[in-house]
Amino acid sequence: MDQRNGDDMEAPLLESAPLPEKRRSTFLTVCPFILGNEFCERLAFYGLMSNMVIYMTRIMGYEPAFASVQLMLFEGTCYLTPILGAWLADSAWGRFKTILVFSIIYFLGMVMLTASAWLPGLTPGPEDGTAKWWQGAMLFGALYIVALGTGGIKPNVSAFGADQFDESDPQDRLEKKSFFNWFYFAINWGSCLAVTVVVYVQDSISWAIGFAIPTVAMAVAITTFTAGSSLYTHVEPTESPMTRVVKVLTAAAKNKWRQRARRRQLRQRTGYDGPVNLPVGSSLSPGIAAAMARVHSYEWVQDALLDGHEDDGSVAGFTAEQVEEVRMVVRMFPIFLTTIFYWTIYSQMGSFFVMQGANMDRNMFGGRFVIPSASLSLFNTISIITLIPIYDRGVVPLLQRFGVKITHLQRIGWGLFVCMLSMLAGSAVEVVRLGLFKQGHVLTHDKNAIVDMSVFWQIPQYILVGLSEVLASIGQLEFFYDQAPDVMRSCSMALQLLSVCIGSYLSGALVAAISSATYRLGSDWLPQDLNYGRLDLFFLLLAGLTAINMVWFWYVANAYRYKDVKHAQKRYVGGTSLKPPRGPVPPWARAREVTIPAGHRRATADMTIGGSPILPEEDVGLYGRSVTFVPESPSLPANFR
Repeated sequence: MDQRNGDDMEAPLLESAPLPEKRRSTFLTVCPFILGNEFCERLAFYGLMSNMVIYMTRIMGYEPAFASVQLMLFEGTCYLTPILGAWLADSAWGRFKTILVFSIIYFLGMVMLTASAWLPGLTPGPEDGTAKWWQGAMLFGALYIVALGTGGIKPNVSAFGADQFDESDPQDRLEKKSFFNWFYFAINWGSCLAVTVVVYVQDSISWAIGFAIPTVAMAVAITTFTAGSSLYTHVEPTESPMTRVVKVLTAAAKNKWRQRARRRQLRQRTGYDGPVNLPVGSSLSPGIAAAMARVHSYEWVQDALLDGHEDDGSVAGFTAEQVEEVRMVVRMFPIFLTTIFYWTIYSQMGSFFVMQGANMDRNMFGGRFVIPSASLSLFNTISIITLIPIYDRGVVPLLQRFGVKITHLQRIGWGLFVCMLSMLAGSAVEVVRLGLFKQGHVLTHDKNAIVDMSVFWQIPQYILVGLSEVLASIGQLEFFYDQAPDVMRSCSMALQLLSVCIGSYLSGALVAAISSATYRLGSDWLPQDLNYGRLDLFFLLLAGLTAINMVWFWYVANAYRYKDVKHAQKRYVGGTSLKPPRGPVPPWARAREVTIPAGHRRATADMTIGGSPILPEEDVGLYGRSVTFVPESPSLPANFR
């Protein structure tokens, strides 16, 4: 008798079948291609970025103010395009295609930049002065092509690396932690080589060769990334959380102004509960319903619910949870606005700090070696790597021992204060440098004379910027990460990128305004030769503006109420472990374990709504992936992102 179709077939039960052994290590077989790509891409980016202000002033002949403005516009665009890249990866192309296409664009920009430095006629000659318009067009065209290219890489590479690991496999879970350690290691080494070796080649050997090295590195990055294409795990694109935010806010804005009468009608309709108008019997879980009923900040977002009520509890295509998730992101906007100016100050490190150092004594070993002024940023990097573990493992536990817990916003506030100190330090160095210049203590007597003052006097201001990053930059990142539900984390991370973008643009506008105003008043603070300028007053003004911004931040931070958002490290459905999806995420997927009682850290079991008890910790929903993956402790400073 054929046992295959018989009822008495003695086959082992499905659940007792042995699980297949894992045959290969994901980290060893797949991740080297991703890590190699990241190392080369970061080397290329910082090899281009770190010394660009010197190239613009010394080779292209631009004034320091103009060069700084252009560099800030480029940097700001580098943090704006990742929002487009993240949306494309999440909604249309997927991460692999997005990274590959934008990497090719990036490479074309690097080729164009190298050609502009290599080919005769594309840079001004020694007697030409400022670059002609077509020479500038070649340079800036190349830079903005690179800025577009980095937009598809920056937000997606770490997330693509996370996609390769299966959370249901113990080995993969362990290896994923190792992957991110090596991921940051690759970033650090790429940037360190760029600000030392590549910058030295540019300053001392040839700008064309100095740009060719990052170009070759980018070609290697693309080759390495595509070499592993047959091994990668791909997550299919689905609707981006950022799309949902736009849709919800658009619906809310329309209803706010166009449907007031209908809104009053709906609020009076039987079945709506209190100020948040939640339909009884809807799919909204009791804990979230109570939390929403008690929270009155940014209620206008709830107007997205008022286009009509469906039987399944969704309104206008949005569930109440989805609208509340958007509102939790919107609540962070005031903090977002008050942290923008930090990045305005931070951007000075890549522009005027470098130009200040270029006019100082950079000789070592009796003049046998000249340090590129851009290489001083290495002290910023070293300070960050050193101070992060000191803060996390030393300062925080010590304060907790005395009953003091530093909140995210307090950490940001201290970071703003330290950032102000870095401007004061830079101003003090400039006062001494200008004094020595006026006394004739110079090493050269040509234009942009080198003052007999060691460039190492800049080290304190670089270290202070590094400390401010450990406090403000990482504090901002962790605040946005912690205060958003899991499914909205990509949107909160977009706020972080957008704050850097706007801060850089604001820096460019501020430099242009100050340069123009002081020139008209007859005392140009930022002239072609900084030895005849007042960079000290410029830094002092920025310190004063930072102090004003700190007062605004203090006011907003005092008004902010923290939400108790529990972020699941493991996802569950009915108690069964659910690994990250390998197909489209269902549109109703949302964050898990979110407790949102206003003014409270935890809901209480004796609270009720509609007769239903509110659980202290409520399991809200299913797995929701973010566009930008951030590890559990996203302690990654700004210049390494």
